[in-house]
Amino acid sequence: MKPGGGGGAAVPHFLSKVWALVEDPQTNEFICWSADGQSFNVLDEESFAKKILPKHFKHNNMASFVRQLNSYGFHKVIQYESGSAKQERYGSGKYQHPCFKKGQEELLSKIKRKVSNLSVCLQASFQAHSDLKGFMCPGAHQFFFPTILVSIIKGITSP
Repeated sequence: MKPGGGGGAAVPHFLSKVWALVEDPQTNEFICWSADGQSFNVLDEESFAKKILPKHFKHNNMASFVRQLNSYGFHKVIQYESGSAKQERYGSGKYQHPCFKKGQEELLSKIKRKVSNLSVCLQASFQAHSDLKGFMCPGAHQFFFPTILVSIIKGITSP
C-alpha cells in the first residue's frame, strides 16, 4: 500500500509516517505500540518533539503533531482506575484510532481526515457558483464569486 496513491486506496503521508515511527524499533524509546497493540505511546513528548519530529515532519511542535492526529480522528487514551481518571506520567501520551492497530497496516486506508463545517459550506458555495455561471455574463463571475464567499463566511462566523 503506497502513501498518496498507487495500488489500493491512498494513505495520507502523515499516517504512513506515524505508522513507520511506531513500527521502527530504533524509535521505541520515544514512540511504540502499547502492550495490546490497540494504541501507541509517546513515551517522552519533549524528547520526541526535539529528536524525532524534525526528522520526519516540517516542525518540532508536539501540539501540532497531536492536532494532526486529532484531525484524523485519533484520541488520547485516558486510563481509569478505581472510578477516577489516572494521571498519565508527565510528558507521555497514549493515542488510539479504531483503524490504527499493530499488524493491521491495511486498515490505514480507512482513516480519513475530518472535514470541517466551513469546508463543507465552501464546497457547497463553489457548486452553487458553478451552477450560476451559465446565467451570468462572461467574466462577471470573477467579481460575483468573492461577494458570495464573503457573505457565506460572514453567515457562518456570525452568532
